[in-house]
Amino acid sequence: MRFRIHPLFYALALLLVLFGQAAAFLWTLAAVCLHEAGHALAARARGYVVREVTLYPYGAAMSANERMDGASCVIVGLAGPAANFLAAALILALWWLFPAIYPFTHHFLTANLAIALFNLIPVYPLDGSRVVTGLAHNRLKAVRIMQRAGVAASVVLFVLFAVSFALKAVSFTLGVTAVFLFCGAAFGAERDTYASVLAAGRKNYLSGVRQRTVAISADAPLVRLFHHVDGRSATTFRVVEGGGEEDDSPPKELFTLSESQLREIAAKGKLSRTVRESAASGGKTE
Repeated sequence: MRFRIHPLFYALALLLVLFGQAAAFLWTLAAVCLHEAGHALAARARGYVVREVTLYPYGAAMSANERMDGASCVIVGLAGPAANFLAAALILALWWLFPAIYPFTHHFLTANLAIALFNLIPVYPLDGSRVVTGLAHNRLKAVRIMQRAGVAASVVLFVLFAVSFALKAVSFTLGVTAVFLFCGAAFGAERDTYASVLAAGRKNYLSGVRQRTVAISADAPLVRLFHHVDGRSATTFRVVEGGGEEDDSPPKELFTLSESQLREIAAKGKLSRTVRESAASGGKTE
């Protein structure tokens, strides 16, 4: 998985720190990471692996080219805000039990609620647009409408930023959010965030495909194998045991898996199971 941080996230961090809101930034960072973890866990449960995450001020942007089934779009789209709402509920419960922690954690509650509610707005590229896309009969038309809505929303936010500036009550968060929405809506995400494990066999033979072998432990989670699968190579997996950091002997090969066998096994079981468990349940023993 590739992890990138968008310049807008650095801009928000710099502004908050310069205006004495370092604690607010750290809690916001924690809430954003929690938000993305919710998306990633839901995607994994639906049979998708995270290909790349770009961290924005309010989470990762949706990709217009993302190939995800409708139900998964809705579930994955709602998982991020749901994680933030759960965190907010936990903080409120902790305040009731331990009121003294309020001064240290109120920024975390605010960040979680703001990120969850903001992302539920059905404008591109927020999570709300992912939910609408999953429910829409014509995805392309829905995305185009929500892109226009995203541009309109960014203009409104920028006007509010200008008003706050004129009233000497500057809210730089409004300005950063306006730029984030405009860039996402006008230009869209260039890369898919998630890749279906069952569609990992597509190869670009026009550009050439490498043949390669990857050795991996039988105790590794099945999902980790899909991190080595792409359209530029045909991978054979040597499933091994032993040969760890404290073991000088070479690892023992148990069996091999082709990409097609890997997809067949993944279609029958949970991606969080180990390669050994998944292969046994899928009928692969040697």
